[in-house]
Amino acid sequence: MAGKPKPGFWIVVILVVVSLVGFATYRAGFFSIGGTSDRAGKTGQQKKIKSAASGQKLKITFYSSSAKRNWVDEMVSQFNTSDFNVGGKIIEVKQFHVTSGGSFNQIKEGKIKPDLWSPGDESWLLMAKTYFQDVKQIALIDTFTPLVNIPLIVAMWEPMAKELGYPKPIGWTDIADVAKNPKGWAAFGHPEWGKFRWGHAHPEANSGFLTIISEVYAITGKTKGITIEDLKNPKVVAFLKDFEGAVEHYGLSNSWIDKFMHLKGPAYLSACVQYENTIIQTNEKHNNKPFKLVAIYPKEGNFWTQHPVAVLKGEWMTPEKEDACNQFIEFLLSREAQQRAMQMGLRPILPNMEMGSPFDKEHGVIADISADKMFTVPEERVLNRIRGLWEDVKVPATIILVLDQSGSMKGEPMDKAKEGAIHFVNSMKPRDQLEVITFNNKVMTLTPLCDVGECREETVNRLSGLFAAGGTALYDTVAMSYANIKKYQLAKPNRRYAILLLTDGKDEHSGMKRYDFLDFLPQGKEIEVPKIYTIAYGGGADKDLLSQISNRTNARLFGSTPEEIKKTYRELSANF
Repeated sequence: MAGKPKPGFWIVVILVVVSLVGFATYRAGFFSIGGTSDRAGKTGQQKKIKSAASGQKLKITFYSSSAKRNWVDEMVSQFNTSDFNVGGKIIEVKQFHVTSGGSFNQIKEGKIKPDLWSPGDESWLLMAKTYFQDVKQIALIDTFTPLVNIPLIVAMWEPMAKELGYPKPIGWTDIADVAKNPKGWAAFGHPEWGKFRWGHAHPEANSGFLTIISEVYAITGKTKGITIEDLKNPKVVAFLKDFEGAVEHYGLSNSWIDKFMHLKGPAYLSACVQYENTIIQTNEKHNNKPFKLVAIYPKEGNFWTQHPVAVLKGEWMTPEKEDACNQFIEFLLSREAQQRAMQMGLRPILPNMEMGSPFDKEHGVIADISADKMFTVPEERVLNRIRGLWEDVKVPATIILVLDQSGSMKGEPMDKAKEGAIHFVNSMKPRDQLEVITFNNKVMTLTPLCDVGECREETVNRLSGLFAAGGTALYDTVAMSYANIKKYQLAKPNRRYAILLLTDGKDEHSGMKRYDFLDFLPQGKEIEVPKIYTIAYGGGADKDLLSQISNRTNARLFGSTPEEIKKTYRELSANF
């Protein structure tokens, strides 16, 4: 029949209609492409199910340890721009970079309420789970999911590592032998390198805590199953005391240790405990200068931190937020995200991914390493005992706290200085020693040198009653205090010595001139001198002078805004 459409025409029409209906149905969110699969290895796209046309947002918080900061920042940015949603609400992740121990304490105290929490390793999750079960009878954590593999290694300047036998295997005990040798590098024919100095993060940071556990494993010859009886063994206690006695610097993070190591060079730190990815990043950043840092994978074993993430079951969690959290975890475990992690120096958690650059000698690391001697996290009650043992064996501190109470500190600077000083005194340990000096145009001893366990309460009471008045004799006071602390150091060398100076940095009444005062201080090259940490108070503080004072003693200047004050004193405390 003329003009009658042929069968092929109707087939085309039907296919077009079906396609249009299918596309409209997909855009409306009735089905998704790809379906579902196991959590590990998902593409991260499977949950774009329902239309997000409403524009509403579902916000979740992600508290993550700082070792994987760069990867987390990039993944959060990608996720937040990919329209993942729950019931039409766009998921928005807000990340916070924290120390593992610090976030653990803040969760216990109710100061933060993460939806997702990813400390450096499972020990913090286990301690949190036990604490909330035993103390608050709350099941805070059900399960957790590892995200990446980051071995904990010893970072050492390559020439020094070669003197210890690198690239042949080197152990924790080998490093301890060098660290406690009074001859230092002279025992290896390099007196010009001075004493072997090393550092690691404070145990409040994940890498620091795992370092202490690693030392226990090394001396016991185990890779798992540390017992309470092990921690009572005199051999273990003596080993920890000797090894920790050689620590030049603690810090609240491994990144802070790395920064200081490069700032001061090989004369200041010979080696430190680091995450493998930090070695990769820092060699790239500094172009292997002044020397390349190499990763030592201790022959007794080491931790492979897996940075697990858990969805917390607090009263703030909702089914919607739980769904959103799981979508984000699946995104982090997608092959694309894991590939990007590897490019950034993090070993992927997914199996069968080929290891390439930057896991090579040029970056100071080795791609093919054995996990046969991987340390395992001890049970929770042992973890708490290890932290307590470290407090017992670490080198005690002698601190002179110098507080400016001159008229220029009147008002908020004085109030905040007193608050900070009291916070610091309360953070000190009973075995530490403290002397408190206050000054205006005169120098006064508020608390003579004493053991903190015996004078803490009286010192806090005296600090509470201070007020600002009079002139300022900064140079005279600091010079006198520094002369005193050097005498204390000569009398008892096996302690940590430092001055903590709280001031606006102005001087009006010293008999000593500024240039004479600066000449009196070390010149920044001496290693064994007591340190002067300075904290600047007030908008008109002379920060240039305070920086100069700290730099001359290999210390640092801290800020003192109300938002930073507690963080400042926590970081200071971590150095002692």
